[in-house]
Parts: sequence; structure tokens; C-alpha cells
Amino acid sequence: MRSNILTLAFATLSAGHGIVTKPTARSAGDAMKAVCGQQVTNNLQSNEYGDIEQLSQIGASQKDFDPTACDVSLCKGQQFNDNVANVQTFTPGQVVPITVDIQAKHTGIANVSVVDTATNKMISDALIYFPVYASTSTDLPKNNTQFDITMPDVSGQCGTAGNCVVQWWWNSPDSKQTYMSCVDFTM
Repeated sequence: MRSNILTLAFATLSAGHGIVTKPTARSAGDAMKAVCGQQVTNNLQSNEYGDIEQLSQIGASQKDFDPTACDVSLCKGQQFNDNVANVQTFTPGQVVPITVDIQAKHTGIANVSVVDTATNKMISDALIYFPVYASTSTDLPKNNTQFDITMPDVSGQCGTAGNCVVQWWWNSPDSKQTYMSCVDFTM
């Protein structure tokens, strides 16, 4: 009984940390399951707030995990084909409000940028950068969870749905955990 309580307490401490809630971010589905496997997909569906290091660790022990097709460093391995209905349309210069839900703070850095999904590379400067993010030393500043970004003109690269995402990225070196959410868009 005691070990069950300790296990539950540890799971509660390690479960969930942060995701973008607006605009609608990518989520896990059947296309993800096909490349990332059952366990990785189940883990993310039960805890969408989890870190990519945990997904990578789970995947490494599974036979149905394809690390080439399931790049957890790009949108946690979540696939565009599961998220076609959530594609946003942005215009150059458009101000886009972002809402993030943080369930547990870990001091780190964060940014939001436009990422090319074919290369997993930023194709713009960071749209916003936080040199100190979700610090455990202070109350959570409102601008860590509600802020605006201004879309750059990436219409040449991002005219086709699935080519680009707005990626919120948060890394905590102290906890050795990275969190991210991706918003699919066209321009």
C-alpha cells in the first residue's frame, strides 16, 4: 500500500508541465501512433503536458517506435495529418495572442518561433524570447502565459499547410526537461 502511495505521489510530481492552449496546438492521434508507436502516443494522450525527454526514453524501449519518422524534438512527434482541422491562417504583421497553461514551474528559457517542419529549423528570428521563464523563485508572471507575437512574412515558405508551425519551446536545464507545442498555420 505504501509503495502505491509513493508511486502515485511521484507520478503526480512528474506529470504535466506546460502546453499552448490558444491557438489550438497539435495533439496526438492515429498518424502519430503509426510512426511513434502505441506507448509514446498513449503517454502523450494521457499527459499532453509532458516533456520530450520522457517521450524519447519511452520510445527507445519500444519496437513500434521509429525515431527517424517520430522526431520528438519537432512538435513532440505529433503529426500534421492528425491536426489538419486545426490549421490557422495568419498574415504578415498579424498580432497573434498566445495562451500557455503551465501546470508546474521549472526555471528555464523559452521562445516562440516559426519552424520549417521539413528541416526542424527556425525560419525567422524568435518572435518572443524569455531569458528567464517559469522561475521557481518567483510568482509566475502573466506574460509567461499570455502574450502576443507578431507574424513575420514567411509566406514564401509557409503557403502550404503542414510546411510550418509556430512553435512554443521551453527548456529547463536544471530539470533537464524540454516542453513544446506547435500550431500549424498557412500564410
